[in-house]
Amino acid sequence: MIGFINNIGFKSPVNFTGTKKQNGKKPASLENDCFIKSKEIKCEEIRSEEKSGPGSSCADDFIQWAEDTDFINSGLKDAFDHEKFIGRGFNHCVFKISDNDNFVLRIPRGHFNKSKTDYSRYTIEDVEDRELKGNFGQRVAVIKPDDNLEPQIDVLRKQNGISNGNPPSSAIYTETGELREGETPYESYERKLHYAQSLQILANLPQSAYDDLMDKFSELDDVGYKFDYYNPNNFLLDEENGQIEIIDTDKMSKGHSNDLGNALWALTNISYLSTYTATNYDPNVPDITTDEKNKAYENTIRIIEKYTNAMKNSGKKFSRDGYEFLIHLVPSAPMSFFLKDFNQDEKIKKLTEMGLL
Repeated sequence: MIGFINNIGFKSPVNFTGTKKQNGKKPASLENDCFIKSKEIKCEEIRSEEKSGPGSSCADDFIQWAEDTDFINSGLKDAFDHEKFIGRGFNHCVFKISDNDNFVLRIPRGHFNKSKTDYSRYTIEDVEDRELKGNFGQRVAVIKPDDNLEPQIDVLRKQNGISNGNPPSSAIYTETGELREGETPYESYERKLHYAQSLQILANLPQSAYDDLMDKFSELDDVGYKFDYYNPNNFLLDEENGQIEIIDTDKMSKGHSNDLGNALWALTNISYLSTYTATNYDPNVPDITTDEKNKAYENTIRIIEKYTNAMKNSGKKFSRDGYEFLIHLVPSAPMSFFLKDFNQDEKIKKLTEMGLL
């Protein structure tokens, strides 16, 4: 797997060649696999003393706006037009809201017929967890039908940035192996370019972005939320503001500890590296060059370095129970070059000596 970098030794700094430019544009077919970038306006900044009062919340802000605009009757039906589509995950699709840049709508994937839905039977309910102060793309309200056969619509806080890496193949293909509607193949050139772009953004982000990420995990732990690390897309990369954002969390008990090793596995999207570097046998698909492959390794190592530095700065450690971390990330070539050792036991020992495990 690492034959093209077998000239690199551990006694001198790792030296990789650069990658050719891809004209700076994101592949058109993956344009919707992200939250649209915009300046985040915190709920506190959009409150009106006359309307909401000083003790209001994000849910209050959305409900007040929905009432003022008669959103249920006049805007909800058009909220799921194709041009408002943002992205999809395992089970849901997300849409932006016209004239409201602070929230997005999430509906079940494959279980919503906008033309046959009676929107007059929907009402808004506040479900916001007031203890969670940061923006993690969390639910603040639900738009509920009076018929349980109709799908519920979630109102989420909007986050900024492009989606990180590529989702796992199980989110792209059905259980029978068929490509899901609107998806591009897992090994497509577009996905490879997006993977490389994500690594480059992450590698270029300042150390403060990784330090802030540790603070975000601390808040999730304190309030009791588990980050869904199975999908690398649950990190959003806000290059403009120099931040790594988190979306898709599940409520747990207070004091729950998020697995930082598994989170790093997702952030590096290390499971896609072998697909990115695999030999291409399709003459119609451009090759990923050796320089580009080397750059992916270099950027992954830089990400690991900044992430572990942030862990040291915040006094955090990897868990020995992190399956994806221990089974997939630690044995990987980038981690081997970072730790300057290919032996698994020696790598575990070095992580322990570094105060990271």
